[in-house]
Amino acid sequence: MYQFKHTLPYTWPLILLLLAACATPQVVATQPVPPALETQEEYWWYVRFGHVWPEGEGPAWHRDVLLADRIISPVLAEHGQEISLWRVHRRAARDSAGHRFSFIFRATPEVAARINARIGSDPLLERLLRDDKLKTVGFDDPAKPQRPGMGDTSDPGWTPEMQRAWPHYIMGVSRLWLELIHELAARADQAEDLDSRYVAISAELDNLWLHQGSHALLHHLNAVFGYQEVNVIRREGMRF
Repeated sequence: MYQFKHTLPYTWPLILLLLAACATPQVVATQPVPPALETQEEYWWYVRFGHVWPEGEGPAWHRDVLLADRIISPVLAEHGQEISLWRVHRRAARDSAGHRFSFIFRATPEVAARINARIGSDPLLERLLRDDKLKTVGFDDPAKPQRPGMGDTSDPGWTPEMQRAWPHYIMGVSRLWLELIHELAARADQAEDLDSRYVAISAELDNLWLHQGSHALLHHLNAVFGYQEVNVIRREGMRF
């Protein structure tokens, strides 16, 4: 995996130039396309956004929403037909990974190279790194594909059947989440600064989940499985 670090602000334009040159083989006419990029086999790829998360503060969850709407959504608009499956993953823990937002997609190495270049050259990404909103952005190397299996990014503790089927489910959930963001962003206050706008959008998303998630999502998911019982951990506020 290769990544950009905020600790190198003066080398950022050079890094972008190098990314475009190595991740998009068409622009280097004198060099052959690496054989790994010529295959039509699909693999799973990660783009990982590492947030700045100061000690003593809570995670800035709204920045996941910002990244999804302003960086990932344009990628899906441009390359959606070349991606067979995709999803987002959000996590925040005081460990080596910290607060991280991931875009995970299944495509050929050549498509992955173009998507990496598209994300890496986004001006908003440079701005977020420069303004101490993001710490790092990491890309899987298209020349070194590692996850060919349909279930290779699923939980290894699940049965093989669940591992292979689950990516279709979570893509639908991710698409629903992104569509909700689009709906809320369309009526958000455009006069606010970018960070404040997505704080408000994220709060509305939380409210939708609190008041409508039980019926719209959990109830109907239970209905698909014939209202059979499911084992859960019971808490004051339940998370699944």
